[in-house]
Amino acid sequence: MKSRFIVSILVLTLVLSAVLAVSAQDAPTITLTILGTNDIHSHYAETPDKVDEGQIATTGRIGYAKISAYKKSVAENGPVLLFDAGDTTHGQVFATLMEGESIIMLMNEVGYDAMAPGNHDFNYGYEKLRDLEYMADFPILAANVFFSDSGISFLPEYTILTIDGIKVGVFGIATPETLYKSSPANTVGLDFQDPYESASWMADFLDPHVDVIVCLAHMGIDKGSKFVSTGIAEATDKIDLIIDGHSHTRLDEPIVIGNTMLVQAGEHGRFIDQVEIELKPAAERTGKMEIIGKSAKLVSFEDLLETEPDPNVLETIESIDALISEVSETVVGTTNVDLDGERETNRTSETNLGNLITDAMIAATGADVAITNGGGIRASIPSGDITLGEVITTFPFGNYVVTLETPGQDIIDALEHGLSVYPEPNGGFPQISGMTVKFDPAKEPGSRIVELLIGGEAVDPEKSYVLATNNFMAIGGDKYEMFADNKELGQYNAFDEILAKYLADHTVEDIVVGERIVIVE
Repeated sequence: MKSRFIVSILVLTLVLSAVLAVSAQDAPTITLTILGTNDIHSHYAETPDKVDEGQIATTGRIGYAKISAYKKSVAENGPVLLFDAGDTTHGQVFATLMEGESIIMLMNEVGYDAMAPGNHDFNYGYEKLRDLEYMADFPILAANVFFSDSGISFLPEYTILTIDGIKVGVFGIATPETLYKSSPANTVGLDFQDPYESASWMADFLDPHVDVIVCLAHMGIDKGSKFVSTGIAEATDKIDLIIDGHSHTRLDEPIVIGNTMLVQAGEHGRFIDQVEIELKPAAERTGKMEIIGKSAKLVSFEDLLETEPDPNVLETIESIDALISEVSETVVGTTNVDLDGERETNRTSETNLGNLITDAMIAATGADVAITNGGGIRASIPSGDITLGEVITTFPFGNYVVTLETPGQDIIDALEHGLSVYPEPNGGFPQISGMTVKFDPAKEPGSRIVELLIGGEAVDPEKSYVLATNNFMAIGGDKYEMFADNKELGQYNAFDEILAKYLADHTVEDIVVGERIVIVE
C-alpha cells in the first residue's frame, strides 16, 4: 500500500512538472524596455540646435520633459525602467545655483529608477552628493566607493527592482578618475576600489536572485583611461547590460562582449539609449526567467519632434527657473566676438576664452603667470551682452583662484604634463597667460618643450614665480601633482566672480590666439 502511494506521488509529480514545463514553454514572452541617459551635465531643457531662418532643427538636447513623456509612451506597451549613468547634477547655472537639487527635483518628476554618480556629481563635495541621494526618489548607486576609515559603503551598492514579475538587479560603478577629475578635496576620506573586481563581485552576488543584471558605469571607453567599461564586461559574463557614461561616446550600435551589451548615448541629453530585453518565463517554478534576445538603439532629438513634453515636468522647470532667473540674467559685460568654450578646442589648443580667463586671473592676483585646465571650460559665450548665468555655465565648478610659490622647473613639468598626449583631447590641456611655450609633438612626452618664456625671458628652473591657478589643480587635480606641495600665497574669488569683474572693467573686442602655445613643425 505504501509503495503504491509513493508511485502515485511520483507519477503526479512528473505530470505536474510536465504541465508546468509545457505551460512555461507556451507562455508568451515579455519584453522589458530599459532607457538610459548619461553625461547630461544639467542640460535640463529641450534646446534645438541653431538653424537658418525658416528651417526646423532636427538635432538638439531632448530635455527632461520629453524624456518623461517618452518613458510614459513606452510604458503603455510594457514594462520600462529609466536609468542614468552619471555626470547629471552639475554643469549649468540651473544646477549650480542650487547645488544639484534642481536636477534631482526634475529626475524625481520624470521617474528615474536609479543612477550612478559621475565624477562631476562630486563637485559640490561628497557630503552634498549624499544629501542628493537622500533627496532622490531613486537610489544613487556605487558599489566600489567606501569610506577609507570604516570600509562602509559611501552610497547604496545595488538595488533589486521588480516590474511585471521581472527581477532586475542594478548596481553602480564610479570611475576612480573622480579622485582627480573632480577637485581632490571633494573625495578626501573616500576609497575608490578596483571597478573590475567590484563589478564581478556584485554580478556574482546578484545572479542567483534576479533575472536581469544591469551595471550603471560611469567609466567610459577612452583609450587613455586605466579602467574602462569594456573591462567590466571582460571581467564577468554575468552582466546583461552596461549603461555607460564619462567618455561622452555616441554608440550608434551597442558593443557586445560575450553575454554583455554595452550602450552609451553621447552627451547633454541629445540621445536616449533604448534597450529591449526579451524574456521567457522560467521552465521551473523556482527558476529564473530566460533572456532570449536583446537589441538596442539610440532615440534622437528628431525621433521625438512630435512628442508633447510632460506638462508636470515643464511646470517644475518653470518654478525653479523663477527662483534663479533674476540672478542669472544680470548682465556683467559685453563681447564683440564669440568666446570659444567648446570641449574639443579647449582640450587640444589655445582658445580666446582660455586666454581671457587666464588674463583675468593675472589681473585679479598680480601673479607672474597663470594656468588653468581646458577641461574646466564648459561652454561658449556668444557675442553680445554676457550674463552672469552664461559665466557660471562656462565655469560651473565653483573653483576659486589661488596663487602658489612655484619653481620654474614645476612650470616646465606642468606644461610637459599638459601637452603630453597632444593631439588627443585632454581635460588637463593648459590654457595660459604671462608665458609663451613652443613645443614639438613629434618628440617623446615629457621632452616636448622647445622654448618657454615667462615675461619675455627664458624660464629659470631654479627661480620661484608666482603662479595663479585654480584650487582644483593646486592640489593635484588632472594629475598636476607638481603643484601639490608648493606654498600657497593667497586665495581669491571663484572663476565666475573673477571673470565677471574682469568683464566689467574690459570690453572684449578681440583676443589674439596662437601666440601663447605654438607648435613647432
